[in-house]
Amino acid sequence: MSKKNDDFFNEKKPWSVIKDLLLGCYLKPYFQKILWTRRPVFYVDAFAGKGIFDDGNPGSPVIALNIISEALEKTQAKNPSIKSCLIELIHAKSLEVNVKDYENVTVIEGKYEEKIQQQLQGKESQNVFLYIDPYGVKSLHFSIFEKLASNHLHSIEMLINFNSFGFIREACNSMDVKFDIVDLEELVEIENTVKESKKKSIEDLNEVAGGSYWQDIILDYKKNNIDGYKAEIQFSNRYIEKLRGQFDYVLNMPIRLKKGQRPKYRMIHATNHPHGCILMNDNMCKRWEALQVMQNQGQISMLIEDVENNSVNKEEVQREIMKIISSKSDFVDINIFHAKFISKYGVRFPTSDICKELESLCKAGVLEVERFPKLTKKGKPSKFWTTGTDQTVKVRCAK
Repeated sequence: MSKKNDDFFNEKKPWSVIKDLLLGCYLKPYFQKILWTRRPVFYVDAFAGKGIFDDGNPGSPVIALNIISEALEKTQAKNPSIKSCLIELIHAKSLEVNVKDYENVTVIEGKYEEKIQQQLQGKESQNVFLYIDPYGVKSLHFSIFEKLASNHLHSIEMLINFNSFGFIREACNSMDVKFDIVDLEELVEIENTVKESKKKSIEDLNEVAGGSYWQDIILDYKKNNIDGYKAEIQFSNRYIEKLRGQFDYVLNMPIRLKKGQRPKYRMIHATNHPHGCILMNDNMCKRWEALQVMQNQGQISMLIEDVENNSVNKEEVQREIMKIISSKSDFVDINIFHAKFISKYGVRFPTSDICKELESLCKAGVLEVERFPKLTKKGKPSKFWTTGTDQTVKVRCAK
């Protein structure tokens, strides 16, 4: 059922707070780093909303614009430039009022899927960050992501709020399959006031998923081979695989307020740059720690869990580390290693914890580490595990 969701901006919900924290806490270091490329930055909020909730809480556009203003004020990079584009179909007029005091901001009234390519014209060699937080799923055309990945941009990063359970519900409706999870909230599609044909709906979902693979998952669900929760996980994993065909590093974090509960949505980050992957992983880990406290009703869990609430075995982690490093015959830059490891095995713990496992493997003589500079200013062996302007770290299997 479609509706315009007029009451969505009445008040900010807890899960909206979490996703905006994820966005805001990433954008602060992102803008600080990206301005040093000395290339213009183009920030896009594809479903910007009103900018401010009716209860006074800031929405994603205002959060981002405040961070941009602060970044431009504090940076020491030469000739810094960040321009913002806010796309909104329903609330564009309210949005214009709420962001009128910010500089270099353009509000575009219309549909993201129709406006985004036009807005990116002439942005070749620029850094682009795209935040996509749609009202539903049917605007998330996968072909747009394919075009973005092939554009000649200096860098492209995306943070997507993906309603994967909403997709499964729509998929069941299109294939006449009963969906048994009753606590699923209304999936908001701001478009169709006329009911779509089943054929048209399937075509739309193929466009969202980037293929028809989801149909086999729904058939398995219909046959009771899997339940709705496994259907959502299988679909999400396949969707992430599709994105990895376009971007080097893709991370995925489900947002659920209680253990065992379906995710409210999944936050998906895609980039071609290892630094961006590392930065987002550490950001997601902090948000995950806060979610764990919420899920455990204030109690701190003694178990190590990933974002899917699966237990993590540290011995297995060391084996996974070795699989990544042993795939290369020579030294691997620490940032390339981290990004490949995180993208392959998912969000579980910050890179500082991964470095502790690397240190343990080096002490066991399984790995070798190469640092530059090798010695500190006092002539002692260097022990750092992070790269910077004047230092590098590489690892390889011991020979």
